[in-house]
Amino acid sequence: MPLFQKLKNVFTRNEFDYESPDLDLYKFHPQIRIFLVFNGIFFNNAESNLRFCWPVLSTMLTFVGASMELMFIYHGIDTEDYSFATECFCYFLILSTVPLVYTSALSGRIEIVNLLNSMNQDFLYICKLECKYRRSFLRGQLIIWQLYIAWFVFVMALVTAYIISTLVLLLYQSLFASQTENMVRPMMFPLWLPADDPYRTPNYEIFFLIETALCLIVPQTFCVYIYVFFHTLLHHYYLMDMIFFDFEVLFNDLKESVVHLSRDHPDRIHVQLILNKRISRIVKWHNLVFKTIDAVSSVYGPPLVYQVMFSSICICLIAYQVAESLDDGKFHVLFAMLCIATCIQLWIPCYLGTLIRNKALSVGDAAWNSGWYETPLGRLVRQSIIIIIMRSQKPVSIKFTGLPNVELETFSSVISTSYSYFNILRQYK
Repeated sequence: MPLFQKLKNVFTRNEFDYESPDLDLYKFHPQIRIFLVFNGIFFNNAESNLRFCWPVLSTMLTFVGASMELMFIYHGIDTEDYSFATECFCYFLILSTVPLVYTSALSGRIEIVNLLNSMNQDFLYICKLECKYRRSFLRGQLIIWQLYIAWFVFVMALVTAYIISTLVLLLYQSLFASQTENMVRPMMFPLWLPADDPYRTPNYEIFFLIETALCLIVPQTFCVYIYVFFHTLLHHYYLMDMIFFDFEVLFNDLKESVVHLSRDHPDRIHVQLILNKRISRIVKWHNLVFKTIDAVSSVYGPPLVYQVMFSSICICLIAYQVAESLDDGKFHVLFAMLCIATCIQLWIPCYLGTLIRNKALSVGDAAWNSGWYETPLGRLVRQSIIIIIMRSQKPVSIKFTGLPNVELETFSSVISTSYSYFNILRQYK
């Protein structure tokens, strides 16, 4: 089989057994537990101290990198090399996210595990329902799988571009550059030392290893955080489709004539129990959406606050570097890719926040359109329907202390602020 066809099958999951009787979350999405291991969340031996090894090592290297970037910023301002200073400040903001994400994941470890267990129970339960439920739910899970691959490939492409471009230039210098060209060995990120040359041996080799490690740690940390975030939200977004299906069949196969019977009549009691069971499942799923959004906001609130607060500065500085290179007649491809990545990492939670909010508001419309006011059976569940409609009017939003509701309006505001900062920098260039 050609390689392209194999990759296509992985992306579309054509060879996956959708009819497996024991299909669960971890069989459909095996990557989620693998990724969370890097965040210090173990599933087999949950209390093992080994889970702290990678987060602690990554955080220590990040602190080293962030401290160096602070030193570079001071040097850039002191020498009035503002292009150097802004680039280092941009990298400092990016590096600072790593300990924040690890701290949030480790402190909210129990909530994350409980959340995944709840999602797994949803998976097992829905896959045993009738075909309409199962097909719609698995179609949504396939979209989550494809978005995960797209996000992972994009992040890896950015990381690879940084590393490969440096290695290619280093290889050129080693094989083809002459002594008269006087070329400085390349680095992924700019360097400076107060009383030494960072590009001499063995300084160059040490810093090259550190930068390569940081170049892998930062995207891996942020890639996992964003992936877990959008996987969780999209899972419950598609879960709300099950609520809509339940409203469509709320009164199906039930006799309307039982409404005229006495409350103690067995036929009326039987229909009432069926309706109560159907309403109970709707309420359970609806409340689960609210609880999940609150849990996700609680666990990943600090990184979200950091994103919203500093993304405008980061986007501004990256755009400034791209504009500076264009003024010199060059196009900084890596910074252009980094700018896109910085925008996407903020757009994803903002877009999902709006998507979840609108979908949750639609639950009230689905309850109203269930036809409860057109059938005598509506009298048996009228109070419950009204409560659901009232409950659905409360917006489901991603929020945390010091953080506005994370929605597309937030993203628009951040981009607008970033553009204002960019114009100020360009004026005082």
